[in-house]
Amino acid sequence: MTRKQSFPTVIQDIALNLVFAVMGERRINRTPQEYAAIAAKLPPLKVLSFKVNQRLQLIHQESDRSKIPLPQLCRFKAGDKRWNYEDYPRKISRETMRIALEISGMRRPRGKRAKSL
Repeated sequence: MTRKQSFPTVIQDIALNLVFAVMGERRINRTPQEYAAIAAKLPPLKVLSFKVNQRLQLIHQESDRSKIPLPQLCRFKAGDKRWNYEDYPRKISRETMRIALEISGMRRPRGKRAKSL
């Protein structure tokens, strides 16, 4: 049995930050009603992922232009023997964004399909 994820991963956290940036909103110090209002204004996931990936592309272009590197990400977990670093993402998938929005409470999870016999 898999354990339900309660906190976003590093990539999902970046996706959430970019979602709020694309919407022109701040992510912190909000009331639950304000978060609900922002969630209601979110465009469809397909449009949102396009805008987020566009913003990500601009971030990379600005980093290349200014010669200031973007941070590398470390996905170290308890029990790991070494640190693994990966580059800042160039693209974030719709599925990653969907899960990030569900974990943060900005989107309701989709219903499970009934198993056919």
